[in-house]
Amino acid sequence: MIILGIDTSTDQLGLGLSDGKSIIAEIHDNSSREHASQIMGGIDRLLEKASIKKADITGLAVAIGPGSFTGLRIGLAVAKGMALALGVPIIGVSTYEVIAMRLEGEYKSFFLSSPVRRGEYYLVHAKADADIRKEIITVTADNLPQKVGSIPIGLVGREPDGWQAIPKTEIPRDRLLVSGGELAQLGAGLLGAGRFDDLATLEPLYIVASQAEIKYGQR
Repeated sequence: MIILGIDTSTDQLGLGLSDGKSIIAEIHDNSSREHASQIMGGIDRLLEKASIKKADITGLAVAIGPGSFTGLRIGLAVAKGMALALGVPIIGVSTYEVIAMRLEGEYKSFFLSSPVRRGEYYLVHAKADADIRKEIITVTADNLPQKVGSIPIGLVGREPDGWQAIPKTEIPRDRLLVSGGELAQLGAGLLGAGRFDDLATLEPLYIVASQAEIKYGQR
C-alpha cells in the first residue's frame, strides 16, 4: 500500500506518502496560494525523494477543508485526475481531522477554527467521540469567545485581522500545520478499512457558500 496525501487547504502546500504503517516521506512548501503552479512539481519531488513511481501509488487522500476556496478546488482536481489516471481509490479527509489526530494525545478537548470571511469563523469542538466533519459550525467573531470559553483553541491557516483581540487559550501555531504525511497516514487507515469516495460526488467541505456562489446563486 502506497497512499499519496495532498493538502492545499491553506497557504502551505502539504504532500506526503504513507505505506499504512508509517510516513515514508513528506514535503511542505509555503507557496503563498500558488498551489496551481507548484503542486505537480511538488508531487514529482516527493516521489523522487521516496524513490517511488506514480504507478506504485495505490490510493489517494485529499484534504477537503475547511480552507481556501481556490486551494481546495486545485488539490481536489489534481487528486481526482491522478485517481482516475491510475485507477486507484480516493478518500476525502477534513483538514481538521488531520490536525485533531495529532493533538488528541496532548489535549483532553480543544477547538479548531479558521476564518470564513471577515468577522466569521469555522469552529469545531474536538473531543472524545466527536464526528468532526459533521460538527463544524460557523460563528461570528463576537460569539467566538463565548463558544470557546477557557478551552484551548487553535487557528488553522492565515491569521485574520482582529484574531488577537479574541480572548482564548491558544494552541501553538506550529502544532496546527497540516502534514501531508499525516494526511496520507490517516487516508491509508480509512482506505484500508474499505472506505473511499466516489470521484463524481467528492466535493470540498465549504460549510457555507463562497462569495462567488452567493453572488451567482449557485447555492
